[in-house]
Amino acid sequence: MNRGLVTLWLAVVVSAIAVVTVRHENRLAFIEWRKAEAGKIELQSEQGRLMLERATWAGRRNIVDDARRRLQMTEPAPHRIVTIKLEERR
Repeated sequence: MNRGLVTLWLAVVVSAIAVVTVRHENRLAFIEWRKAEAGKIELQSEQGRLMLERATWAGRRNIVDDARRRLQMTEPAPHRIVTIKLEERR
């Protein structure tokens, strides 16, 4: 009977240690998951900003392309550019 009781107590102690270990590992995994979620949100935000920037640059390129194609506009040659300096008003 003594031997069975010792075996039972040993099983209880091992089981308790296993429960504590598993809960600790679960907490660590949860913390890592939360960090990954925060990183995901940050990356999604950055992706949105980059997509907006890309759309802005694409819009400017479309305007320049339309001006060249439909309106047959070109950039003036450097010798044809005139700079006018205005006097300051007081």
